[in-house]
Amino acid sequence: MKVGNDFMQEEIKILSQGAFYMTPFRDYHIKEFLKVIHHETLIELYNLGYESITEALQNVVDTSEAYIVKDKRGVILLVCGLVHDDETPQMFALFTNNLKSNYKGLVRSSKSLVNFFDQMHPMLTMTISAKYGDMLQWATWLGFKAVGMSEHKNITYVEFVRCNSVKNYVSHETSRPVMH
Repeated sequence: MKVGNDFMQEEIKILSQGAFYMTPFRDYHIKEFLKVIHHETLIELYNLGYESITEALQNVVDTSEAYIVKDKRGVILLVCGLVHDDETPQMFALFTNNLKSNYKGLVRSSKSLVNFFDQMHPMLTMTISAKYGDMLQWATWLGFKAVGMSEHKNITYVEFVRCNSVKNYVSHETSRPVMH
């Protein structure tokens, strides 16, 4: 199917949990996501320095390991993924107006999302505005630990880290002892 200049392929369901599935976030999803993006997500993207939301979403497609989460009817819940700017990936989520009507399902299925990322990364970070109490609780419930605070444009953020104990993480994997 052709949408604008992009060719839409059948969506590959990388992860399924209950009524939700996750597929890679592609160029052709941007227009669809723009129609339902949550106003607080818009504010956060502007706070990060983006003047154009389309530019921000294109940046997500081009530079992040990004996925779109939909329900079985194709209703978009969020775009999520990992930014690999540093040694430790930063998990992010961009929500839609459909969040509140699907909140319980999203919370339940988000454990599967973190477990998916745990398969590839021994440690994850997340940064959440201190004004979003529900999101701070969500991060804690997912196993992230608050490790500090930061400030950007007079906004206080809570810095989180999640270590994957199954991977027995050490700061430098090449420093691990040799097992015989």
